[in-house]
Amino acid sequence: MHGDRQTAQNQDLAMTIVARTPTTIITGFLGAGKTTFINTLLAHKNTLNMTDKWAILVNEFGKIGIDGKLFADSDVAIKEVSGGCICCTNQLSLQIALVRLLSDHKPSHLIIEPTGLAHPDELSSQLGAPHWQTSLHLRATICILNAAQWQEEHHRNHDGYQAHVKFSDIVIINRTQMLSTDQYQALRDWINSIHPNVQIIDMNTASADELMALLGKMPMPKQQPIKVALNPLALKPVVTNTNVTGEIDDTEPPYRYHDKMAGFHVGGWRLPKEWRFDGHELQKWLLNLPHYARIKGIIHTQDGWISLNITQESISIQDSDAQEDSRLELILHQEMDWNGLDGELMGLIISSIK
Repeated sequence: MHGDRQTAQNQDLAMTIVARTPTTIITGFLGAGKTTFINTLLAHKNTLNMTDKWAILVNEFGKIGIDGKLFADSDVAIKEVSGGCICCTNQLSLQIALVRLLSDHKPSHLIIEPTGLAHPDELSSQLGAPHWQTSLHLRATICILNAAQWQEEHHRNHDGYQAHVKFSDIVIINRTQMLSTDQYQALRDWINSIHPNVQIIDMNTASADELMALLGKMPMPKQQPIKVALNPLALKPVVTNTNVTGEIDDTEPPYRYHDKMAGFHVGGWRLPKEWRFDGHELQKWLLNLPHYARIKGIIHTQDGWISLNITQESISIQDSDAQEDSRLELILHQEMDWNGLDGELMGLIISSIK
């Protein structure tokens, strides 16, 4: 009964949105460069002085809510769904977030960035359901593939990694400049072995106009896919402060959680903006952490606010606008002493603004 009532509620909500919004799913494994690619599109949109109103729905693997703050365009409507994959554990959150984003902002184009552990086929199936067909006009699914990651055998052989390629319409390869000619051809052959008809784009040689035009591409005719099974774990957080939309409640920081999701160990902090960190020592501490898959954050330092987006293949540390609080999230391959990490992080605070 509850499921039927919820389905009816979602259908009613979806029917309140009249226009079909062109919608692009931009997928890719953890650290592939999805946010960087979207920022490239946003920058070119601004260069062209486009007045189109865009919206972005970003699905965070963790619970702190950082990815939405890494987008460079403040004029874009952004909605975050945190704390699990929107294609499995967070389906209700997806429904609610979509309805609010579309009805409140009425965008001319919607971009959805699922977590790197999402299954793109499941997400496409959800968004192609009858009650969304009057609201969303699905365009080609774009997969971002990091050539440096692909060189690691444990990535190439990961079912979830392959799934992003298998269920996409377009694969955009970045960081190809580090490959030899033979390696580059081997990468293209590997992609074609998984998805023979997919369009392959090299981000290093494609123009901004060519990348922007991909948003207008239509999906390929659906084939009968061989589904790649993922095993999302039930979320059992140490600290639970989430509401029905999957977002952190407006509880006062400091806040910390740690969890295990899909084989990764994830932890994060929300800290008062008055706490200022030694930026140099913080960066040294983060880069010396063992076993990290990704580090991301928005932090108040003695020299101002910085954004961090770090993987084993790339480091991005940039100045940022002031925020309502500092946020840091670690995605690790192995379990760590979170209390010990907490103490080390707190030791990097150098002042508190009164």
